[in-house]
Amino acid sequence: MSQGTRHGLVRLVAGFAIWSIAFIVLYAAQALGCAYGWGAWHRPVLIVIYLFALAPLIWLSTRPRPDGTDAILPTAARWANRAALLASVLVFLPVTFASLCA
Repeated sequence: MSQGTRHGLVRLVAGFAIWSIAFIVLYAAQALGCAYGWGAWHRPVLIVIYLFALAPLIWLSTRPRPDGTDAILPTAARWANRAALLASVLVFLPVTFASLCA
């Protein structure tokens, strides 16, 4: 396996790896905020985590192809990262407005 193929495969899974880590961190922060009564700091902390999760996903989904070619792996990686970005926006957006603790 060449270095370019390895790099392409890493980019292919990077978006959803970031999504899954952000999901775990947001879920843990939400649970800890409810358990320890963070009060007015709870929602801003969740929004900051949400924005930090979106930043690398936006970068991955908008960065140009490494060598300008039309190879299938960089194209697939870009679309997979765009799907991870869309999934992040749809799944994580409720932290900005939904009630936090039941």
